[in-house]
Amino acid sequence: MMKTLRILAISHMFPSALSKRHGIFICREAQYLRRHRIEMSFLVGRPWAPWPLHRISRWRKYGPLNPLVPPAGLQTQAIPYLRPPGFGFRRFDGKSMARSLLPAAQDWHKREPFDLVLGVSMLPDAEAAAIVGERLGLPVASLAVGSDVMVYPNRMAALQRQLGDTLERVDLPVGVSQSLCERLVQTRKCRREPLCVYMSTDTRQFAPAVNKGALRARLGWPTEGIVAIYVGGMVATKGIAELATAAEPLLRKYRNFQLVCVGDGPCLGRMTDLANRIGRAAAVVLPGNVAPTDVSFYLQVSDFLVLPSHSEGLPQAVIEAMHCALPVVATRVGGVPEAVIDGRTGLLVEAKNDKQLRDAMERMIGDQVFRLAAGRAGLARAQEVFDSDHNADRFAEALWSLVKEGGSGKGN
Repeated sequence: MMKTLRILAISHMFPSALSKRHGIFICREAQYLRRHRIEMSFLVGRPWAPWPLHRISRWRKYGPLNPLVPPAGLQTQAIPYLRPPGFGFRRFDGKSMARSLLPAAQDWHKREPFDLVLGVSMLPDAEAAAIVGERLGLPVASLAVGSDVMVYPNRMAALQRQLGDTLERVDLPVGVSQSLCERLVQTRKCRREPLCVYMSTDTRQFAPAVNKGALRARLGWPTEGIVAIYVGGMVATKGIAELATAAEPLLRKYRNFQLVCVGDGPCLGRMTDLANRIGRAAAVVLPGNVAPTDVSFYLQVSDFLVLPSHSEGLPQAVIEAMHCALPVVATRVGGVPEAVIDGRTGLLVEAKNDKQLRDAMERMIGDQVFRLAAGRAGLARAQEVFDSDHNADRFAEALWSLVKEGGSGKGN
């Protein structure tokens, strides 16, 4: 019988009842890695939110009313750890998480031995994974996914130091985009060259619509209108303010134009106010947090994706939209230009520039020939560059090689 490589994944991101897409990318990756005899099990660190703290909206997502929702039978344990509110306390996140997760990791490893520990983000997950890996005597891999490398270290010198210290303890650093890998290299702390692995997408689910008009009819939408869709958290760093500012004159000028925003968060009110100002039925559609299996449906009924983020790693929403043959209007940040070729598969604009965003959206609305051609080109690029099987093959090969090498021999 062929051996199965067993990975203990440590993550603060994982789908839950209130945040169905939070960390869904690593769950999809785990499903693809199963094809390579790799089984990933999860220890999910969640800030401790006792009663009455979890009654407060800010902490509700960590309480008992928001259980984890493991897709496809993934083995998962949620472990609370101490994390006071406030950005300044992020410097203690990794060590605090490791202290809480270690007993569960040791017990699980004793019952079902692991071969490797994976941190699902550089901060705080990889820092915790490095501590756990050292105690278990296992090699450690890490993922760089976005804000953990692009944003947080720039906001606090202590986090920049922690990023470097963590990289010095990691046996295999992995970035989900080339831009993230370059940022890791710039720290001069990597013990080996970072591996770029684009995360997997379920192409059976995310595919071009067969009959877009029929799908829109199910929602009661006009079949001939132009629909722009945003998918993501409704937070300021995703450019929600710029999106509202750019979309308002277009919604007034083009009565066949709709804006759909899939997601939830503190900036949802910005879009609700926009809908009220426009006053036209279904001009702004706010379905909230939908099930991950329903995201593809909303993409398939749309005409283009708009994602005005201030920073990104490589957002899954872009890759998913491309697989659905949607052109993309997005900001030129992080790994986005690795996917969106300006003028060919979509349009790139500068972050926080609502005028450029409005002009790009208006071109998508008014230029059907370009819009359809960019969607086809995006689909071809997604199939070529972001092929899930190919990228999972590379990731699996690197993980197997790391285990065969024995990492750095920690714990010996």
